[in-house]
Parts: sequence; C-alpha cells; structure tokens
Amino acid sequence: MVLLSAWGTLRVILILVIVWQVLRIIMRMQMERQGGGVPGQQRPPARPKGEVRIERLDRPTDKDRPSQGPVQDVDFEEIR
Repeated sequence: MVLLSAWGTLRVILILVIVWQVLRIIMRMQMERQGGGVPGQQRPPARPKGEVRIERLDRPTDKDRPSQGPVQDVDFEEIR
C-alpha cells in the first residue's frame, strides 16, 4: 500500500515539473514576441570588460522635488 502512494506522489511531482517547464517555454515565447525583457527596461549597450561608467538614470526637475520650506541642514550632535 505504501508503494502505491509513493508511485502516485512521484507521478504528481513529475506532472507538476512538466507543467512548470511548459509554462516557462510559453512565457519565453511571449516575451520574445513582445520585444523581450521586462517592460520599461532597455538592454545596456555592450562595452569592453573592465570599463566602468556612472550613469544617472533619472534627472529630477524642480517639479519633482517637494518644497523644502523652512527646513535647514544641521550637523549631527550626539546626545548623552
């Protein structure tokens, strides 16, 4: 009896793995058809190994910044 339940369990696991692989293949095909990648992201241009760049992704404008009001920067002061 135990052997029968073990075979059933293995069969269910095998079915789940097959379904998982089929879903992955379908999703990959859909992504390739739509242009690939995550929406809103572009692939970075290829560059030589070891080249380092610092790029700013977004440039905040005056509209994007909240108004500061009467706030001033202060130095850190340790309180004991």
